Amino acid sequence: MTRTALLIALLGIASFGCHDLERFDTHGDEAYCGELVGAPFNEGFLPENANPPVIGMSLTFDIRGLASSPGVVTTDDAAQGPCAPAPLFEETRLRSISEAFHDPVSQLEFGDGREQNILVWADSTCRGTLVGVLSLMRDDSIEVRLFKPAAEPSRDTPRADRPGFAQWKLTRHHKGCGF
Repeated sequence: MTRTALLIALLGIASFGCHDLERFDTHGDEAYCGELVGAPFNEGFLPENANPPVIGMSLTFDIRGLASSPGVVTTDDAAQGPCAPAPLFEETRLRSISEAFHDPVSQLEFGDGREQNILVWADSTCRGTLVGVLSLMRDDSIEVRLFKPAAEPSRDTPRADRPGFAQWKLTRHHKGCGF
C-alpha cells in the first residue's frame, strides 16, 4: 500500500471514530472539571514540604483538533501549586503527538472503559513540556495523565525537581469549573 493510500485509509478511520467521539466536545461555558488524584507518586508536581494539595483542572475539548490540538487546560493552583504565584497550566493548548498516530502506540490500551487514548504535549508555566495521555472514557468523563521527566533523583533532590506523574479524572460541567 502506498503512503498516500495508507494516509487516506487512516483519515477515513479517524473521521469515522471522531464522529462517535463528538459527544466529548465542549461548547460555550462547558468544561471538564476535576481534582488531582492524590497519591505519593505526585511528588514531582508538588512544592517542597507540601501535603498533596487539591489541584483543580479545567479542560475544554475539541474533537476536530484531535490530530493537532484537542484541548486547552487550566489549573487553579496559583496560590499553593508548584508554579506559584502562577498556576501549573494557564489556558495551555494541548498539542497532539501527531507522529504517534502513525505508530502502534496510537492503539494504546490500558484498562477497561476507554474509547480513545490521545498522546499529547503540555507546556506548563514552570515545569517545562510534559507528556500526557488523554483518555476519553465510555462514561463520558476524561482522564488526564501527565508525566514530568527529570534526571534520576538522589536522596537530596528536592521534591519538585523529581520525576513526576499526576492524574486527574474530569467530568463535564455545563457552567464551567469556576476558575
